[in-house]
Amino acid sequence: MIDNLRFDRTESLSNHNYNQYRGFQPLEKFHHEGYIKCKLVHTLGKSIIVPDLIYLITEKCHFEWIQFYSFLPCSLFKITDEEIVGHLYVDISFGYTLKITIGNHDHQHNLKDNSNLFKCRIEGPQNIKDFTSGRGEIIDGIPYIELFHHTLPKYKRLIEDSSFFKCSKWNYQGTKELSKFSYCYFTSLPEIKYPNDLKMIAMASDGKIQLIVDGTDEIVEIDVYREDTTNRTSTIQLLIDTTIIENNHIWEHLDDRGIVYYEKSNAFIYRIGFEVGKNILFSNQRIDWQNGIKLLKYIIIGDATNKDGITAPFNEEETEYIFKFEPFKSNNTNILKFWFVHRNSDLFSNKEIEKLE
Repeated sequence: MIDNLRFDRTESLSNHNYNQYRGFQPLEKFHHEGYIKCKLVHTLGKSIIVPDLIYLITEKCHFEWIQFYSFLPCSLFKITDEEIVGHLYVDISFGYTLKITIGNHDHQHNLKDNSNLFKCRIEGPQNIKDFTSGRGEIIDGIPYIELFHHTLPKYKRLIEDSSFFKCSKWNYQGTKELSKFSYCYFTSLPEIKYPNDLKMIAMASDGKIQLIVDGTDEIVEIDVYREDTTNRTSTIQLLIDTTIIENNHIWEHLDDRGIVYYEKSNAFIYRIGFEVGKNILFSNQRIDWQNGIKLLKYIIIGDATNKDGITAPFNEEETEYIFKFEPFKSNNTNILKFWFVHRNSDLFSNKEIEKLE
């Protein structure tokens, strides 16, 4: 058996067993410098800072990024009008946690997807680079990450010869067709070898996956896209602009101690939204921002203490568990400064969004 820190799993000759328990290791306090890309989201009476990319520079314009699985609500401190600090605790593989500190003066710039990019200080394991899940590159100030698309050999040849991907109308669950959005799906997993790998990308050989409700431990079985590993034997590797990748939906958990934390649903899935009927173009194994890109202006954060909430990320066209993104159209402000100007106000109701149908 081999512990794979990159993908939070134990590997044998016959299976990949993915871990499900988070944050049980003591916080290690080795210091590292890195960067975090994050967004501010709101619902009525609640706002959350959602991280979506954490990376460490390895050489000029190149980095390695760390996949995370859950996180605690952010703590913000205003020391003076010009000095604001935020702390985020983020769970990575094998029960380890990173403490990430950002400051107002660490703000780099804001990106097209309304995310903020901060330089950050990271406390965590000494061997933090052993936990990195992939490589990336800074291009024109935008972080790009390497991801994979798995398919059959004949489709790989067609895709590479045509230099485009056809998008799917299937929703996140893979059971209904969308009318205004289509999606192309990628993953950080470099291969789909065993049935458990399929489940990590919301597919299953029997078309079923199970979710567990907090507190009651009720098992909720849902239908997903039926697939087999034999249909995912060829791989296309691409460098993708992170500002065109949709945020994963989230579950809000309440643990036995009464602590609230947030878990990324299907952390190994990365998808790009596009206009229906159009294709995603790529060149030199790279996908850039292009005409036809469609980004949701909201994220679903389902309450994992009940059945409707635990299924909300998969029922994304009908759920009411919606948190809207705060838009950041210029570099004149950032999440930290914005919050202390606009805290304790309704930042949800007047934001217009196009919902999935």
